[in-house]
Amino acid sequence: MDNYYNHYLDPEYFIKKQTQKNEIKQLGLYTGFALICQVVLQNLLSLVLTFFSLGEKYLSDGIFQNSVDTIIVVLTMLVPFYFVSKKMKAVSGTAEPVPLNKPADALTFILAVVAGIGFCMIANIVTSYLTVFISLFGVELSSPEIAMPGGAVGVTTSIIRVVIIAAIAEEIPLRGYVMGNLRKYGDKFAILAAALVFALMHGNLIQAPFALIVGFALGYLSIKTGTIWTGIAIHAANNFISTAVTYAMDYLPEETVNTIYVFVLYGFIFFGMISMWLLKSRIADVKLSTDSIGTSAAEKMKAFILNPAMIIALGYMLYITMKFVGFKF
Repeated sequence: MDNYYNHYLDPEYFIKKQTQKNEIKQLGLYTGFALICQVVLQNLLSLVLTFFSLGEKYLSDGIFQNSVDTIIVVLTMLVPFYFVSKKMKAVSGTAEPVPLNKPADALTFILAVVAGIGFCMIANIVTSYLTVFISLFGVELSSPEIAMPGGAVGVTTSIIRVVIIAAIAEEIPLRGYVMGNLRKYGDKFAILAAALVFALMHGNLIQAPFALIVGFALGYLSIKTGTIWTGIAIHAANNFISTAVTYAMDYLPEETVNTIYVFVLYGFIFFGMISMWLLKSRIADVKLSTDSIGTSAAEKMKAFILNPAMIIALGYMLYITMKFVGFKF
């Protein structure tokens, strides 16, 4: 045992570990800064609407609201993360954090998307039961109302905003810049961190648990298929189903819509499970990266969250979240 060497007693190990945690802390700082910019830009754009006396039009005109929200999503999500992306890449050393490459295999991509949609449907069920369970304790949860205008133009603007723009504007920053730059420190940690930020960004306890659960699937399948288009496609498909159900409620009896939704819900769960089974062998060779240094997930998450910018950003999001929580007593 004279030659026994324990790396935990090696000073270089602790230096490497501290360096890693400092890098993760910097990435958390840049993520928090981008989230703060998002909030500031949202409030500035709201002031612009008020200054030009467009607040009433925004609330009453669904098409106008959808058009404005499309611009807001792009400016407040894509722009801040794009400008901090170079700083994040410099810290992590990741050459291409946003793999916008074409899927290598069409069938693998399709199976991953169907599996992801099935996972979204399961998350819907879990979230529904969670909401009902919480209500038993006198806590009422709500979420912001989204304008869904009628007519061809209204439906088109809704689809562009909710289905296309939202999917791209949320997946590129979160599964791209955030998760992509954190993958250096282990894929499981990167998926968890991106999913957590994704959940908190929704700002209410109805959508946040759903986003947290779905965030795992979006991150996992994007990594396994080697392209962020997988996450974008799943995200867009889920939003499309939600939009279609909302519009169906305006034109069909509620009982009919509920019946159709149940078939869609369990149909995608069924086909999603089959797709995941078929997909398993096709992505088996793609392994999730691990942390070569050995820093625990708790230590990495602590470094990612406990920095001034992230604390301010998450604190504000939690404050907004509480506005959608009511109490019966």
